[in-house]
Amino acid sequence: MRRLLALVTLLFSALILTTAPGLAAGWHYYDPDCPVAVGEKTMKFVAMQPKKNIDRVCDALPETGPSVIVLDAGDNELRDMTWDIRILRADAPNATPDPETSAVGRLPPQKFRNGMVNFDHSFAEPGNYVLYVKFSSDDGAKSFTGRHPFSVGLVTDDEFYLYIGFAVFMALLAGVAYTLWRQGKLGFKVPEVLSKK
Repeated sequence: MRRLLALVTLLFSALILTTAPGLAAGWHYYDPDCPVAVGEKTMKFVAMQPKKNIDRVCDALPETGPSVIVLDAGDNELRDMTWDIRILRADAPNATPDPETSAVGRLPPQKFRNGMVNFDHSFAEPGNYVLYVKFSSDDGAKSFTGRHPFSVGLVTDDEFYLYIGFAVFMALLAGVAYTLWRQGKLGFKVPEVLSKK
């Protein structure tokens, strides 16, 4: 029985270690690296809720409320363009909401010469969202568009499997403890009333 308990503990520890990197975003500014395709170019995206934790995430903010979105475009051409940044509400994880009718947050179109912008947005409701960015040249002849889906306040797949794994672990642990208790190997005997059943 003790070997079984040790095996169950080892399996649960392995589950925690394999899923934890996906749940914790890390300590570095762009860890994880969250690239967003913007036409033929790319930029970086990271979201965080500094009033609640230090995690930086690509695609799943754990709770609603005040959040910070950070965008970084290292490409010189993008830095010379006007940025139109919006947060769109989506009906589903893979939806492509209309930027004109689904915006729940928007920055005034402007240039960011250093290639970086961070802004606050308070998410009032849990759900699926899309970061929408459109870069436009001064003469309007050239533009690039990028979209990055993310969720707010929803249980992610990694968290779901972690919860399932924890429930299975607790059920196995309870079964082992009950068996040891029935056999009197936990340091005390089963009352006679229970042992006769």
